[in-house]
Amino acid sequence: MLIRPVTRNDHAALHSLAVEAGYGMTSLPQDADVLLAKIEWSEKSFADAPPSQHEHRFLFVMEDSETGEIVGSTGVKGHIGLSSPFYSYKVSTIVQTNREMEIYVRNRVLHMVNDYTGAAEIGSLFLRESHRRDGLGKFLSRSRFLLIAQFPKLFGETVIAEIRGVNDEKGDSPFYDNLARHFFKMPFHEADYIHATKGGQFIADLMPRYPIYVELLAPEAQAVLGQANSASVPAVEMLKREGFAYMRYIDIFDAGPTLRVDRDKIATVAQSQQVTLTEIKSQVQGERMMCATTGLKDFRMTLATISLSDHGAVMDAQSAEILKVKQGDGLRIALA
Repeated sequence: MLIRPVTRNDHAALHSLAVEAGYGMTSLPQDADVLLAKIEWSEKSFADAPPSQHEHRFLFVMEDSETGEIVGSTGVKGHIGLSSPFYSYKVSTIVQTNREMEIYVRNRVLHMVNDYTGAAEIGSLFLRESHRRDGLGKFLSRSRFLLIAQFPKLFGETVIAEIRGVNDEKGDSPFYDNLARHFFKMPFHEADYIHATKGGQFIADLMPRYPIYVELLAPEAQAVLGQANSASVPAVEMLKREGFAYMRYIDIFDAGPTLRVDRDKIATVAQSQQVTLTEIKSQVQGERMMCATTGLKDFRMTLATISLSDHGAVMDAQSAEILKVKQGDGLRIALA
C-alpha cells in the first residue's frame, strides 16, 4: 500500500470515498466543488505555498499499489482558526451554595471558545471496508504523524482530533436537536454540511454567546456529552495510545469529544527517526516499519520490512519502488 499526496486526478475517487463515508464526516464532505478546493489547497501546501500563510492543509490518499485503486484518505492541517474561526464548547464546572439552606450544587456549563486557534488538526480519515484488515487502518491514521515528525515547524505545538459524536439510527444528533437546532432552524445534517462546505461564520452569527447550563438540556442531550460515535471508538483508542486525551472540549454540533496532545509528545513522532537508505535487496530480514520519504513535495509512505545498522537502513526492492527512493536517500521510519 502507498500513501501519497492527493492530486486532481484523484478527484472522482475521493468523491466516491466521501459518498461511502456518509454524512457526519465534515472533513470529507460529499461536495465535488469543495473536494476539488481541498485538493487544490493540498497541492499548494505540498509545494509549501498555501493560499493563507501558516495554513498548510495536507490531504493524502491510500492507493493499492497492485491495482492502483484509491481505498482511503487521511489528512492534517498545520494551523486552524487563523482565517476562519474554530469553535468548541468547553465543559466547565461551577459551584453554587447557600449555607442557610444547606444547599451545595455543582453545575456543568458550556462555554463557546476559540481556545484551539493555531493548533494543528488531524482529520479526513476514511478507509474502505474492503481494506479494513492487516493493520491498514492503523497505518493510515498514524501515517500523518510521520509528516509532522519530518516537518514540525509547519504544525502548531498542539494537535487536536475532533471525534464524531453520537447520532441516532436516522443520523440525527440528540445534542444538536436539543440545543443548536433552536438557533439554526434546520436539521443536523444540513447544519453539519454547511459547516463542512462553507466554514464556521454562521456559528458566530447564530449561536448564543452566553454560557449554557447542561442541566437545562434534555437528558438524552446530557447523556452524549463528550461521547464518541460507536464507529469512532477504535480510532479514539488508537489516538489515546499515541498520547491524545480528552480535555473537556466538545464539538458544538454533536458534542463529540475533542482530543488533544502536545505535538512533540505524540508517540509516533517521538520514536520516529530519520535514517539513510544504504542498501536495497530483493528480500530483507528485519522489523515491520512505517517508512516515508523526506521531501515535502512528494511525501510518500508505505509499510516495509527494514533492517537497521549503525550505517543506515536496508529496504526491499518492492518497497523502494513504491516510495521511488534509491540508495543514499533519506527515510523517516517508525515501528508499525
